[in-house]
Amino acid sequence: MLSRRPFLTALAAGLIAGIGYPVADVLLACREPISEACGWGKAYFPLTLGASVVLVGGPVTGVLYALLRRRRESRGDDDAR
Repeated sequence: MLSRRPFLTALAAGLIAGIGYPVADVLLACREPISEACGWGKAYFPLTLGASVVLVGGPVTGVLYALLRRRRESRGDDDAR
């Protein structure tokens, strides 16, 4: 179970980043609800959310996982494997 902890942490952070980016974008665009940016943001939200999870969340997950593995290996945790 300990060997999965870095991956699960990185995956959670990647999902938060991938979902949080389009949500924040729509919230910022909809400060004025009748604006054109708000309308387009709401219309394309499902597409943007799916793309963002892959294009933003994927790299965040990969980089964070690599950093967590490197940190664990540099500390010399033999029992973590």
